[in-house]
Amino acid sequence: MIRARFAVSFGDSLDLDLVSGEQAPAATEAVVVPQDVHLILGDVATIEDTRETPEQVLAASAPERPRRPGSIVVAPPKQGAPLTLQAIVYDFESSPPACEAHVFEALLSAFEEAKARCMSCLAVQPLGTAHAGLPPARFLALLAQVCYSSAELGTSLRRVHLLLSSPEELSRYEALLSQVVDKKK
Repeated sequence: MIRARFAVSFGDSLDLDLVSGEQAPAATEAVVVPQDVHLILGDVATIEDTRETPEQVLAASAPERPRRPGSIVVAPPKQGAPLTLQAIVYDFESSPPACEAHVFEALLSAFEEAKARCMSCLAVQPLGTAHAGLPPARFLALLAQVCYSSAELGTSLRRVHLLLSSPEELSRYEALLSQVVDKKK
């Protein structure tokens, strides 16, 4: 795991830092991951052998109602792993598939869920920035805004990690975060 040299404090109570690696830092209690309205993105469980055709399997799942963009879905807990909060930020029937309002609402919902569960450490993957969605700078500004609001209104969270996939992405987001902080001054 690689950490950025640059972190931002929101008052005396909440810090945002950038990390790169396969997994969230050890103290992380929940990870917020991007998801679409049909819960298709992300990790897929092992597929069991079935006598049904792929068309029959898809038809059986069709009655499932799409999730509301901007909401979160709490995945079943896994022993020894942080809780997964799936942020519903993509709707591939819309163009663009992600919008700022849904990303902002999903971030708020995730922070509220963390507060309700008295969590102190949350990791967030970039939400809505893939699939021709939001620019990373806009996502980062939304995340900073939610961190600031949470710190001002009171939260159990003490640390938020922005979880990035590579050292190159870490460097890019570090430069973007310094620009967001400079604009706030």
